Amino acid sequence: MKKFMSFVLSGAIIVASIPMQTRAAMIVTANDSKAVNAAIAAGEPTPSKEVEVYGSKEPMTGELEKAILAVKSKIEIPSVYSEFNYYFNASSAYSNFYWQLTWRSPEDGSYIQVNCDEDNHITNFEKRDYSHNGGYIPAFLKKELKATADEFIKLIAPEVSSKLDYVDATYDGIYSGAYHYQYQRIEKGVIFPDNTVNVSVNSETGEAVSASIEWLYDAKIPSATTEITKDAAAVKIGKNLEMELVYYSDYYGIYDDTKHDQTKAYLVYQPKINYISIDAKTGDVYLTRTEWVEKYGNGSTSVTAESASDEADKGEAQLTEEEIAKIEELKKLISRDAAIKAVTSNQFLLIDKKLKAFTATLNKSYNNGNEEAYVWNISLSDPREVNSESKEDNYRAYAYAQVDAKSGKILSFNASLKSNYDENKEKWNTVKIKYDKEDGQETLEKFLRREIKNRLDNSKLVDKVDSYIAYYKGETPIYGGYSFQYQRVNEGVLYSYNSIYGSVDGVTGKIYSYGSNWDDKVVFESPKGAITPKQAFDYYIQKDGYHLVYEVNEINIYDKDFKSTEQYYDYSDAYSIEKEVRLVYRADINPSFISPFTGEQLDYKGDVFKVEGPYSYLDIKETKENREILLLSDMNIGFDGEYFYPDKEITKGELTVLLQKIGYGYETTEDTNADKVISREEIAGQFINNLGLEKIAALQGIYQTGYADQASIEPKLLGAVSLAKGLDLIVGNQNNLFSPKSNVTRAEAVHLVLNFIKVQKTGIYY
Repeated sequence: MKKFMSFVLSGAIIVASIPMQTRAAMIVTANDSKAVNAAIAAGEPTPSKEVEVYGSKEPMTGELEKAILAVKSKIEIPSVYSEFNYYFNASSAYSNFYWQLTWRSPEDGSYIQVNCDEDNHITNFEKRDYSHNGGYIPAFLKKELKATADEFIKLIAPEVSSKLDYVDATYDGIYSGAYHYQYQRIEKGVIFPDNTVNVSVNSETGEAVSASIEWLYDAKIPSATTEITKDAAAVKIGKNLEMELVYYSDYYGIYDDTKHDQTKAYLVYQPKINYISIDAKTGDVYLTRTEWVEKYGNGSTSVTAESASDEADKGEAQLTEEEIAKIEELKKLISRDAAIKAVTSNQFLLIDKKLKAFTATLNKSYNNGNEEAYVWNISLSDPREVNSESKEDNYRAYAYAQVDAKSGKILSFNASLKSNYDENKEKWNTVKIKYDKEDGQETLEKFLRREIKNRLDNSKLVDKVDSYIAYYKGETPIYGGYSFQYQRVNEGVLYSYNSIYGSVDGVTGKIYSYGSNWDDKVVFESPKGAITPKQAFDYYIQKDGYHLVYEVNEINIYDKDFKSTEQYYDYSDAYSIEKEVRLVYRADINPSFISPFTGEQLDYKGDVFKVEGPYSYLDIKETKENREILLLSDMNIGFDGEYFYPDKEITKGELTVLLQKIGYGYETTEDTNADKVISREEIAGQFINNLGLEKIAALQGIYQTGYADQASIEPKLLGAVSLAKGLDLIVGNQNNLFSPKSNVTRAEAVHLVLNFIKVQKTGIYY
């Protein structure tokens, strides 16, 4: 009989019942490949410079030989990679068995590294060629190299190549310069997203440079026959998955056009739970893909204003208007002593009687985007010296608080709690827990109403838990405190970014921790007119990502009666993991945000979600003339919209967008020149500035471009044009004319941007 338990509990049981002894991976390095080969041939132990052993299964030379030969039968290792090293990791409950084989060039450190499993299936491949110093500008379109990825899979993993469903390809970025091809397993016409193959191909050389294979070779795959329809499964999901209306704020900085200091809070419907699937055969509802099973052996399972004024009267110095304003501002603030008293006399706070020493500082606070405010920072401590050699009580209490210097309200508080464990007697002292969780909540809320009533009135209690262990009664922990968390609400809708927290001691009934995170400048979207949760679910379940799939359910089995005959062993041996493949209907809908007004899928900025991918244009055909536009598109750089308009003059704002996608510059609504077209000399100046060469370009009297129309170049841009020519960024035509005032078209801009990437990446201007 299976008994389910939490991960935390199972971990605690292991620590309590099984001695922790080291066993787990073996690192063995051998730098002399000839010695390794000779040792293998002779059947002798291989030479090693460092050995670190973890794991039950030791690496045998015969197995190493098989792994090497298996890899070399699929992957050619050039002779320049003459240094050989290996790493061995034995299997345990926490990691899988694998060999890591590395061949390296002694000349430049280039290497080929391959991981393979116990059956010598290749799981990872990586090739790094440090002799190559390319510009990382694609020479191939993405689709032109897919066949390379396909063939490489057949080479290194022929047994899986016929069971793959091509998913997508992405560009890894200019610093990698690789196209990343993604595949997922498909069995009996049903996708198996948990098993994947990924291959990266260098977009400049066309060579496969990395691969990873996540595959269950011996998994028992159920039939693809379903007893539950997709629509019926959707109904079951709807009965078990509740959509909740919540607020989110834009992490990316969507601000009001007229009030730049406001934060927008937008509304979304989202699932209350992170995972749900329906068994396609039985109709069972799954809310987890990880089980924890307990098995038994039988198989069951401080400043004053007066002093400053005095200085002014002496005539030795004059105060500015701003300084006078600050002095007047200070007059309105409470004194240091008043701030300290606000804390120490508060009947709700845990203030130890021995807290006699204090420090107090006054500073501005800009917390949570609110108006700047002055805050007193109060530290209280027990000044008695600590004798570390004495067996007497050396506990010294401390507390810290922040007090609003204008209102005198306490903003935050933290106090220490003395442990009830007697180290001298090595035993827990029992204490009387006089107050329960309800008492604690009542005390905290009385305090909150006095200090931050408005915030409390606009919050909802979302969590209350035991917070610390006062002592143990036998093996049972007795909790002595309680923690509470409140979340901000607006018109009944939670806003998780703002909250209040507090903790109360059950022994004294006093608050030992309190604080809040609150933004007074949030502009909330009104929930009026929002659709119902049921309607939101109906929209949600129709989005792309709701599929019939094979998935892996991981069953973690802990054997309570585990015993080892070995002196040293890995306590993870008490664990075993079974991976069960099941056929389910699953909602992998991402992002999971649904507009409460339109039912549209929203992104993490609150905008309508759009599938990102290569730019595609109706007016750009696959011709030689358009190849650079297509290459830039495959690099995820381009213009929004269905048309590219290659002959249209590019604006400064549009050029900024292209450079932004590379990682240079940013858009700003305050750019008054964004809609202006850009000339050839101006684009030369922008590129030189982006490369950080503007000071060099500004030097006078040293530049000659050699162009026949140099006199037409703006004098302040002469240096930039000259440097751009030298760097091959932008050059003149065959008639030796630069045409500095000519405006740049979109098609020309693509060519120039590719030149810029090459120069920037290779660093030839350093």
